[in-house]
Amino acid sequence: MVQDNQGFKQDSLFPELDNSFFHSISPFSHALFYAAGEEVVIRGAESRFLYYVEKGSVEVSHTVDTTRIVVALIGPANFFGEIGFFDGISRVRDIQATEDSIIRVFDMDNMKSMQQINPILYADFIALIAQSICGKFRRILEESEPLVAYSASLSPGSQSFKEAKPIPSHCFQTKEWHHVSKLVEDFKVSFFDLSHQLQQDTDRGVPSLLRKGCFEVMDAFNLQLEEATLLLRDSEFSDYLLGYAFKEIFPYFMRSRFAERAYYKPRGYAGDFLMMEMIYKNEPEGDGKLGKIMDSWCLETAAARAVRGRRKFLRERLEILCRIRAKNGHTTRIMNLACGPSRELFDFLSACDYSDMIMALCIDADLQALEYTNHTVNVIPHSSSIRFMNDNVVRWALGRLRHNFGAQDIIYSAGLADYLEDRVLLALINRCYEHLDRRHIDYW
Repeated sequence: MVQDNQGFKQDSLFPELDNSFFHSISPFSHALFYAAGEEVVIRGAESRFLYYVEKGSVEVSHTVDTTRIVVALIGPANFFGEIGFFDGISRVRDIQATEDSIIRVFDMDNMKSMQQINPILYADFIALIAQSICGKFRRILEESEPLVAYSASLSPGSQSFKEAKPIPSHCFQTKEWHHVSKLVEDFKVSFFDLSHQLQQDTDRGVPSLLRKGCFEVMDAFNLQLEEATLLLRDSEFSDYLLGYAFKEIFPYFMRSRFAERAYYKPRGYAGDFLMMEMIYKNEPEGDGKLGKIMDSWCLETAAARAVRGRRKFLRERLEILCRIRAKNGHTTRIMNLACGPSRELFDFLSACDYSDMIMALCIDADLQALEYTNHTVNVIPHSSSIRFMNDNVVRWALGRLRHNFGAQDIIYSAGLADYLEDRVLLALINRCYEHLDRRHIDYW
C-alpha cells in the first residue's frame, strides 16, 4: 500500500516511503537548513535537484499580475521538484520555507552514485518518484477546468429551466393550468401598468410610490409562486407549468443586473465574488427605471440582507476572538475558506490596532477572486500577513488533496456551507476541526 500526494492509499508495486526506506536513501542526499520565510527555490532558476521535506514545511507560489498566489503547502515526508529534476527546465514556481525546515536535496551526482552502488534501491526510488509525479498530474487533470470542477463539487441546488417544454394539450383543461396561467398573467398586467407609469414620469429618479408598488407586486408574486410550486409537487405537469412560468417572467427579471448575473453565472458557479460585491454595494443597476427597481428588489430580499448581515457578524466575531488572543500575547492564525472578496476580514483589519498579530490564509477556487481581493479590497492600511491560495476546499474536505496548513486558531467560511450537501458539510467541519489549534481554547 502506498499513500499518494492526495492522501489516498492504494494497491501498488511501488515501495512505501517508511522510515527504513528513508534511511536507505538519505545517505545519497545532503541536508540544508532553511529559516521560516527563506527561499528554497526561486522561480526561473534552472535545477536538476530533487527535494524532500524532512522537517518543517514549504510553500509553493507564483505571481499573477502582482498578486502572489499560493498553490501548495508541503509538509514533512513529501517530495517536490520532481519534474525539474528529470527535465532540467527552469522552475516556474517560487518555493520558500514557512517554518524552520530541514530539506534533503538529491542531486544528479548522488543519484548516479545510488544507481551504481545499489541498483535495486535506485529502481525503487525512481518508482516512488514516478508515483509522486503521477499523483500530481492526476490532480491537474481532474481540475483542468478548476471552476467547473468546483461548481460540480457543490450540491445541485434548486431547480433550473434551460428550455420551455411544449405543454400537452390536455393540460389546458386542468385546474393547475388555470392557477399558474392566472398567476403569470396577473404579474404581467401589474408590470405593464408599472412600466406605463414609469414611462409617464419625467423625473430621472424612481418615484418612491412606484418603487413601493413594484416591491409589493414582486413580494406577492414570489409568495404565490412558492405556493404554486407546492401545489404542483405531485402533478404530472409540474415541469411544463413551472417552465412556462419561468419563460414568461424571465425578461422582467433579466432587466436586473444582479438577477442577470445570478442566472448566467459567468464565473461558472453561483455566488461568485462579484455577485457578493453587488450585494455589499447595494446600489441598484439595470435596464431603465424598471430594471433598477427590479435590481433594488433583488438586493433587498431576505437572502441579500442576510449576506450583508453575515459580513457584519463575522467582522464582529473576528474582532472579539482575535482581541482575546492578542491580550494574551498570541498571534491569531486565520483560514478563510472559499473566501471570495473577504470583505469581513478586511473590515476587521481596517479597525484593528494589533493587526501585526494577525496571519490570514484566504483560499478560493477562483483565481480572479483572489486577484480582485488583493487589488481592490486589500488596500486598507494594516500590518497583517495575508496570503492568497488558489485551491478547491471541497476536494480538500473530502480528502482528495492534502496541504500542510498547520494548526489554525480560526477557520471560517462566509457562504460555502449554503451550497453543500449534509455529507460534504460534515466532512468539511471534521476536516477543519482537525486543523484547529485547541491549546489556548480555554480563554476564548
